[in-house]
Amino acid sequence: MLRSFLGLCCSFVLLVPARAPALTQDAPTRIQETYLGDPEPDPSSFQASDDDPETDPPAEEADEPDPRPRPDTRRRVIAPPPKAAAPVAPEPPPVVVAPRPALTPVLAPKVTDADLLALWEKWKAARSRNDTASAEAAQKELLTLREEVLASDLEPLSMGFVREAEVRRRAGDLTGALALLDVGVSLSPGLPAARFARAEMYVVEDPLNVSRALGEWKDALVTLAKDARYRRPALTDLGAVALAAWAATAVAVVAVLFLRRIRYALHDFHHVFPRAVTRWQSGLLGLLLLALPAVLGVGLMPQLLLLFAVSALYVGRAERWVAAALLVGLGLMPLAAGALARFTVFAGTPAEDVYLLERGGLSAEGAAARVRARAGARTARFQELGALAFYESRRGLLEEARADFKAASALREGDARMLTRFGNALLGLGDVDGAVLLYTQASKADPSMAAPHYNLGQVYRRRARLLPDDQLGPELDRSTSAVATAQSLDGSLIARSPPPEDRPLLNLLLLSPQVPERDWMALADDAQEGARVEAQVGRWLLGGMPQGPVGWGLTAVLAALVALWGEAAWRMKASRGCERCGHAVCQRCDKDLGVGSAMCGQCVHVYARKSQVPKEFRSRKQLEVERHQAWTKRVTYALGGLVSGAGHVGTGLPVRGALYAFVFSFAVAALVLHRGLVRTPYGDAPLYLKLVPAGAMLFFVYLLTLRGLRRHQRGEA
Repeated sequence: MLRSFLGLCCSFVLLVPARAPALTQDAPTRIQETYLGDPEPDPSSFQASDDDPETDPPAEEADEPDPRPRPDTRRRVIAPPPKAAAPVAPEPPPVVVAPRPALTPVLAPKVTDADLLALWEKWKAARSRNDTASAEAAQKELLTLREEVLASDLEPLSMGFVREAEVRRRAGDLTGALALLDVGVSLSPGLPAARFARAEMYVVEDPLNVSRALGEWKDALVTLAKDARYRRPALTDLGAVALAAWAATAVAVVAVLFLRRIRYALHDFHHVFPRAVTRWQSGLLGLLLLALPAVLGVGLMPQLLLLFAVSALYVGRAERWVAAALLVGLGLMPLAAGALARFTVFAGTPAEDVYLLERGGLSAEGAAARVRARAGARTARFQELGALAFYESRRGLLEEARADFKAASALREGDARMLTRFGNALLGLGDVDGAVLLYTQASKADPSMAAPHYNLGQVYRRRARLLPDDQLGPELDRSTSAVATAQSLDGSLIARSPPPEDRPLLNLLLLSPQVPERDWMALADDAQEGARVEAQVGRWLLGGMPQGPVGWGLTAVLAALVALWGEAAWRMKASRGCERCGHAVCQRCDKDLGVGSAMCGQCVHVYARKSQVPKEFRSRKQLEVERHQAWTKRVTYALGGLVSGAGHVGTGLPVRGALYAFVFSFAVAALVLHRGLVRTPYGDAPLYLKLVPAGAMLFFVYLLTLRGLRRHQRGEA
């Protein structure tokens, strides 16, 4: 206790100021408070204070107090106060700047088709051993890898899931089958076959939920209509069915007109021979002459032209011109078929290669090899080189992509989509300034495109992380402005978020604008395929006759000339059918008949001069007329039952009959050609979507035409 009292006294003595002004002395600064002597004073020269625990005396000496005060061995030099009384502000502590985290470079991993197939094999192996967890993990990896390489469709893998789903359905596992179909559709949203399969599975799982199945069928049909790979073969099949229906209609109309009027043509043909020749002899000779084109194998068109020429003098004007129009179209059918093939062909054309490269699926490597070969031969076009470079940039081949982008730029400058994609490749290579320049050029080339603005925003955002604080604000403002402009142009970008900062994948960080189909569809025009189809259809129509546009055009001109020749029937004194009994009304046989007489000589006497004809003769003639009309109705009805519309043509309704015949022939051709002429890689629309509409059309047209024909005959009666 005594020791504590002595220590307190010593402290009070030391705190007493030496001089009065020192009471207002400011605290010494680092410059004012220094140690004298050596820069590093000897620690032994300092005497520790009582408050310093490290210099306390040992415990055994602490019991005996030391009455002597401890002198302060340190000497302190205090500078005199400044003349001015203004206080000196203390120096602020040094600012410690935390180091910024390193910026992860943009990643462009190299992915090949073998990597995708390896995941598929992994999934198959997991399914074979019933390892559900591993199978689901492989499915997720497939979906993730598809997104990372921007592959819109992986059709072979989707078809594998569709087949596996069918196996599950047969086993009764509808839930598992639907799950597999969902994966198949997710891998290839543009594959109609996967969507059709899922619609059918919806029906099997819940037949009462019609709206769900109809919605999926609608999506499948819309997908088929939008995809050139499936739409163009469907158009080819549809066009082929229409051309076949046209040819069948032309044959039906000409055949009906010929059968109706052949007896009058043979009657006039008999007048060419001497009187000694009987009618059966002249008739047989005429039929043999009419069969010559078929015997010689000159083709369908010459045969129809001959039949039309024989009957043109004996039919009405409407019938004649309807038949002529059908034959003109038939003569030009080779040109129509060639144009159809040329403008709907897709497989094997450069357009298909561009299509595969743009989608980036499993068939793109073969397309890339073909485009590289054409590029080596300097025959590749801008669309091909641009698609090749885009495919290479997505698969991590950035150096190859840069070279192909430059080659494409040499063919066409200022294309906004190509500039944006080129900028993405440069950013992946680390050329930030080059990417910014290309994005700026793209935004000026097409101000309505959101991708270059969005990509600029991402570049500014990443670049801001490397700038000091005084430059950070303007760079972030530029990023925000660019992204806002992109979102105003494309509202869907509001919900888009960039990938994680620790894994900024090139394909997910930036936008790559899609090239519309119209920009590369011109590459699908295959003149060689069109010429081949023209030659095939031309040989079918003309046989061994001269081919080519001149020959086909000549047949069309001949059909029109025959129709014009039929207009001069009255000048040539061609016979016509009696409206009562059907006998020939011939002025050569009966000089008393007038030029415009509609009845033969017998009917004129029976019905126009009743008082001069015996009653028995009139009765016999009336029975003959009734038999003729009944027979005509039966034959007409039989023709209508054989080919819808043929009966209408036979009764003098050629326009209506031709339309009915075309619809009927179209339905029949659709049923016969239901397999299609062009095969798609992964299947087209299901057969029931072809057979059901065609069968319904055939059924209703057939019934309606027969009903209308029956009503028309009753009205005449």
